[in-house]
Amino acid sequence: MAQKTMEIINQKETAIKSAIVGVLAVLSSMFLFINNAFAEGFAMGTPPTGVPESFDNAVLNLTNWILGFVAMLAVLMVIWGGVMYIGSAGDETRATTGKRVVTYALIGLVIAGIAYALVNVIVTIVLAPAPPPPPPV
Repeated sequence: MAQKTMEIINQKETAIKSAIVGVLAVLSSMFLFINNAFAEGFAMGTPPTGVPESFDNAVLNLTNWILGFVAMLAVLMVIWGGVMYIGSAGDETRATTGKRVVTYALIGLVIAGIAYALVNVIVTIVLAPAPPPPPPV
């Protein structure tokens, strides 16, 4: 009986993993081809030009992409930890592992948010343009 229960749990976990991968594949394809889906285009901020305007824009673009990816992974880990916790079926070690995954993923999400804010503030302060000279008297 216990073996059959574990087989059912493993099948459901596999189905959930497959569903998550499928949803991510659909969402990523939507974002890759979103300009083709709308007749007028879909502007998310400034359109990519291929070459950043300046070094600070390049730094901001790179860090924003990396931190966005880290945040996406943290959210996926929260979901995965929740699935582990819910699917523990009374197994204390799996429940504890699920709780830890959710806790660490949330900590990672907070750290990614703080890093995003810090990088944007530091780049804005350090690489701010010089003030114009005072007018002649």
